[in-house]
Formats: sequence, C-alpha cells, structure tokens
Amino acid sequence: MPDHVRFTETMHGWLAPRADLPHEAAERLGREAENPSDTRGLFVLTVVCPDVDALVVDPNHRSPAFGLVLLPALSPRPLRVAAGHLDLFVDTEFGARVLHMRYGLQLTAEDGARYFLRGIKEIVRRRWWPTVAIDTTTLFTDVFAGDSPDGAPLLRGILRMGPGGVTAQGLSFRGEGGWLGLRGIYRYLRYYVRRVAHVYLGARTAPLRPRWSAPPT
Repeated sequence: MPDHVRFTETMHGWLAPRADLPHEAAERLGREAENPSDTRGLFVLTVVCPDVDALVVDPNHRSPAFGLVLLPALSPRPLRVAAGHLDLFVDTEFGARVLHMRYGLQLTAEDGARYFLRGIKEIVRRRWWPTVAIDTTTLFTDVFAGDSPDGAPLLRGILRMGPGGVTAQGLSFRGEGGWLGLRGIYRYLRYYVRRVAHVYLGARTAPLRPRWSAPPT
C-alpha cells in the first residue's frame, strides 16, 4: 500500500482589481479599501498526496487539492474548488536554487460562474539569513475569469498564513500506510525539509518574482 498523506491549509489576505500593480501594492490597496471585507480573500484547502514515492519522482511534485475559497468581490457565497492541485517545490530557471510552490484552483460559484486562482510561493535565499518562515507562508495570488490563467487577472494580491495557521496545518497531517500511517508523514516532511535546506544553505539568489508577477502583455 502506498504511503498516503493529507493535510489542510488555511490562508487569508487582501486582493484588489488591479492587474497593473505588483502583488504587494494590490494587497495594500485591498487592505486600505473603504470596505476591506469586500476585498478579503480566504481559502481552506485540503491537499491529498496519494503516494509519497510518486510525488518525489514526479517533475511537478503534484498533489490534488480541494476545498472552498471566499472572494466576496466575485461571489457572496463560497466558491467550490472543482479541480485543484499543489505542485510542491518545482525547479525554476535557476534549478533547485529557487523553488516555486504552485497552486492552481478551478473555482465554481453557485450561479455557475467559473474562475481560476493561481498562487505561487517562492522559496529563495535572498538574504544572508533564511526567510523560510516568510516564503512558505506567503502566496502571491491572481484570480482569472474562466477555467485557466489567461488574460489579465480580475483580482491580484497576497494570501498569508499566520503562526496559528502554521500550527493548525501541522496538526492536520494524517497518513495511511506503513508505521500506522506515520511513515508517509515522516517521508513527506523529510522531502520537504531536504528541498528547503538545499535552498537556504546555498548561495544568495535574486528572486524571480518581479518577472513572473508582471501583468500579461
């Protein structure tokens, strides 16, 4: 039986309808809006890894994901994740020195409207000290109309996970397989730590994010 792991992740923040702005500026605009509750964003996502061995050898290190997304600017009711995935630690043009955690969520509203949420966490040693606690809890987020990330985003901003969310995520890990399910969790976290350590024990590198966050032309 393959080692199976699942966990739940909750992130929240602000988004604004300004695809022409960097993510940080769009986040600030949403936070400072006249009615910030309308520009909030939140998701509760369960990530399922059915086979840790397959995850490690997959070039995208992909796991299915499902859950709910709250985007009051687009829908008064929660959006359902019709299809979703998390690509864990994908190599970039700098190889393993800069890693991306990529989220892709196809969303469906109660009225049938469809949206696509694209989120990226960038793991990079940009300071002389490790910034892993910030990098792995900061999701640069764009939301598009339709089923794919095409054209200019409807919303842009940043979703974050605070210390309470990190604790809740850690406590949500569940496993099935050997060692009464603990072997899968151990191997998943070992892979996670090994990839992160390779980045932050290596050379400082300029972030890629300014380029991939630029609005589509």
